[in-house]
Amino acid sequence: MNPKHVLVAEDNRVLSDVLRFNLQRAGFEVAVARDGLQAMAELRGSQFDLLITDFQMPGANGEQLCQFVRQDLGDASLPILICSAKGLELDAEQMRKRYQVEHIIYKPFSMREIVKLANAAVDGCPTAS
Repeated sequence: MNPKHVLVAEDNRVLSDVLRFNLQRAGFEVAVARDGLQAMAELRGSQFDLLITDFQMPGANGEQLCQFVRQDLGDASLPILICSAKGLELDAEQMRKRYQVEHIIYKPFSMREIVKLANAAVDGCPTAS
């Protein structure tokens, strides 16, 4: 079976390295984008099975990135997980409805939970939010 390709869009270098390490250990191939614009370029140039994105980052934020995937790329099937420290500022229900976001995970979060959600998303298995 081919490894699943994940794009991690996260401007915090330590967190992106930890996400990459844990996802690779779980069998994923991982690309990292340090801001929203770099993530858009990666999505234009490569095929991914999952997008894990920070909500607040330079260049383009998580909502703009979701809009890019769904509208500009026309990709309605790419599973998206959003990681956010902005629980009160993020309208989770709107993000789920407007951009079909699989899950919104609030920082700090468990790497075990991220890996579990990533596996469920790429396998097409819904998990409880």
